[in-house]
Amino acid sequence: MNIIKNNKWITALVLCGIASFFGGCEKFLDQKPGNSLTREDFFKTEADANAAIIGVYDALQLNVDEFLNWGESRADLVTAVTPTGTDATAITNALNLTDLYDHLFDITKPVLTWDHVYLMIARANTVIEAVPEIPSLDQRFTQQESDAIVGEALFLRALGYFYLVKTFDEVPLMLEAPANDEVDYRLPKSSASTILDQIEADLILAEKMTNADYTSNDKIRGRVTKGAVNALQTDVFLWRAKYAEAAAAAKKVIDNNALYSLMTAENWFNMFGQKNSRESIFEVQFDFRLNENNSLKGVAGSFELNNTLYTIFTQENDLVRGIKNTFVDRGNGRSFWKYHGLNNQDIGRPTNDPNFIVYRLADVILMRAEALAHLGVAERNEALVLINQIRVRAGLDPFDDVIDPDTGFLVDVILNERAMELAMEGKRWFDLLRVAKNDGRPEVLINKVLLSRPVGDRKSIRARIIDPRGWYLPISQNELNKNPNLVQTSYYR
Repeated sequence: MNIIKNNKWITALVLCGIASFFGGCEKFLDQKPGNSLTREDFFKTEADANAAIIGVYDALQLNVDEFLNWGESRADLVTAVTPTGTDATAITNALNLTDLYDHLFDITKPVLTWDHVYLMIARANTVIEAVPEIPSLDQRFTQQESDAIVGEALFLRALGYFYLVKTFDEVPLMLEAPANDEVDYRLPKSSASTILDQIEADLILAEKMTNADYTSNDKIRGRVTKGAVNALQTDVFLWRAKYAEAAAAAKKVIDNNALYSLMTAENWFNMFGQKNSRESIFEVQFDFRLNENNSLKGVAGSFELNNTLYTIFTQENDLVRGIKNTFVDRGNGRSFWKYHGLNNQDIGRPTNDPNFIVYRLADVILMRAEALAHLGVAERNEALVLINQIRVRAGLDPFDDVIDPDTGFLVDVILNERAMELAMEGKRWFDLLRVAKNDGRPEVLINKVLLSRPVGDRKSIRARIIDPRGWYLPISQNELNKNPNLVQTSYYR
């Protein structure tokens, strides 16, 4: 697994110029150029630390296409279509397959590669190891500033590993920084539980070290804060069925009214069209003016709204999140709109730089509701209140109070609500998988996927997903070729 490509320390110098919101780079630009630059003579100043963390965020930008695909494409809310026009060349990494589940056994598909995730992890490891040494070399760089940057790197490493675990289950666990450009990481896979333990440990430190706030809105939403850490903790705890811990982490975010609040119904689409709304907790930033573009429009364009989701929107008469918000209907198909539109008046985004929202408040509210649904009677009633908060914002009727709402009923309601609220945000497959494995209800995943597919395809698809090992993606042939210590998942051999 050769995960370092063209990653000389000098690369961070270039990154300094394309991410200006991190501050000045004057001292960094004084570093000596060329192949003589080594780690030892790079990490000496505050500017070096800032440039290094910029490099981690830059690697994060490279992952958004895969994060969207991994979390959405196999689930029940999307139907793959054949792209046409200018978007066709922009979705090379999209699964974009009619016979999706059969093609999962084609391990040459680019979407199965994890190079960019490990690039982010490697850069984060470098920050975690090297930045703590800088305060002793640069008196202008305080311990608090150093800790904040290391905390950001811990979060980003944890985020990368969490996507890998949810997608591939077992992957190599790399915690050491590369010494130079030529390092090959040829590690065997670690168990999911080992990796998740490391994620939890990283987030405990990150919560202590990261900033609670920033002075500008784009930094509040685009750099790691304690709120972002708590949101990821909620997700990780929920994935591991640690429901009390998940509920507690989510409450920290929900109670932070100074930074986070739900958008009004009339401004719901502004989260996507205008970026960095008050509902946003952490989103990956792009700006075409800085030559920061992505293929999210193309990836989303390789799918249409499935009839399953269209039926949910129609039955609920959801006009806030439905047509001209989550999707548009131009007569030849229902296209997803979140990455294409500037507003909900059918005016499209002229540039390829939509942000990718990793966490927003509605997501965390519904995760807390799901956690509470697995606890006591009082907690389940609070879960119903949280669900209704999201429904009322969308202009839908709240559910009536129930003396003792059933856990399964509440989870099904939450899945329905998350479908409408978070469609095409890379959440759905992970939602179905989480409920299937934690609640002992594999039929939730299997039945929803099957009902969303044409009748003629259901038998072959069922054969693919009846085995829980098929809920995770295979390892790319490219990764197997590079790392002789990797062993393909038994289900795909």
